[in-house]
Amino acid sequence: MDAGTFILRQAVSVVAFVLWMLVEITEKMGTASTCWVLASIFSIPLVYAAFRVTSKIGMVVVLALAGGLTFLMTLASLQEAFSEDQFSERAPNKMGRQWVAHQIASGCLPIVMASITIGLRHRWAKRDSKTGRT
Repeated sequence: MDAGTFILRQAVSVVAFVLWMLVEITEKMGTASTCWVLASIFSIPLVYAAFRVTSKIGMVVVLALAGGLTFLMTLASLQEAFSEDQFSERAPNKMGRQWVAHQIASGCLPIVMASITIGLRHRWAKRDSKTGRT
């Protein structure tokens, strides 16, 4: 096994452990900050892909993936807040409407972060083409 493969496997195992730890912690009861942290963790690969992609089709694919993830996360938040039997009755009363708003807003983070990254990359590419830098 070469060094690159070993490092990649170690990184994957560390990320998997951190995600497992977060799932165990958030399984009990999610807080607003937990929603934002999980949304940020899910956004990191999309932001990296948006930063590395060079073609317009690649940008569209990254935005489509970010949009799909945003849709699924927002749908899951809405289901958790309003559709589950006992939890939906307690969520607005016990945790407040702010918690529900944080759940829904944090679901939009992947598309926002990917769009900002693609916009900045596009802007930097225009600036570099005007100054002649590569």
